[in-house]
Amino acid sequence: MQMMTEEVEKVSGKVGLRMNAGKCKTMVSNKWEDSTVITAEGTNVEMVEDFCYLGSYISRTRSCDLERMVRIGKAASSFGRLSNIWKNKNTRLTVKIRLYESLVISTLLYGAESWPLSVTQMKKLEAAHHKFQRRLLGITWRDKVRNEDIRKNTGLRKLEDIIKERRLRWLGHVLRMDNSKVARQATQWELRDHKRKPGRPRKNWMDVIKRDLKNMYLTWEEAEVLANDKAEWRQRVAQCSHLDAG
Repeated sequence: MQMMTEEVEKVSGKVGLRMNAGKCKTMVSNKWEDSTVITAEGTNVEMVEDFCYLGSYISRTRSCDLERMVRIGKAASSFGRLSNIWKNKNTRLTVKIRLYESLVISTLLYGAESWPLSVTQMKKLEAAHHKFQRRLLGITWRDKVRNEDIRKNTGLRKLEDIIKERRLRWLGHVLRMDNSKVARQATQWELRDHKRKPGRPRKNWMDVIKRDLKNMYLTWEEAEVLANDKAEWRQRVAQCSHLDAG
């Protein structure tokens, strides 16, 4: 990494560009030693536990906690800016639902295809989803309306089913990639000669995908073949997510 950084500095300097070490961050997926500090422009590059990249927070521990909190906060902000529409009795419910799906859910689930969510994280996302729907319908907790009835009124699915469908559609896209693509190579990579720490390992994206495929009664090899037929793959994914929703 140090050699690559120096090469970037060298090449960019030829065209009048310089690297700003203050804006650069380093993150590794395992423990690091003081000797592994990377320098740029003679300055040590800060090592961080997590950082924001293209709007998503990436964590060294692969946890989605920070990203989940940020997404809920941004979705709440988007929802609040539309409060006049939610309160407008002259606006049809179908219009409100369309706006909610396109502006709020899209903000809430930005990058959700790559989240290895735990059960607790999923429950908190679902809680936010139902809270937004209740406010949209003008229903409070005092009305004692069940979440199932809320979804029946809005016609929206659980976030778990929406995320699963997006995740599997993204998987199909990755499986259709050429083997030279980094995303495709990541699905084939295995960690070797590594001693795992005691305790249950943190769930990663591939663990979640394998669980999804098991629910679809597909092996990984069968999924690789089926994904090449884009229309068939999308149909199978849609059927699986809607069956789960039912």
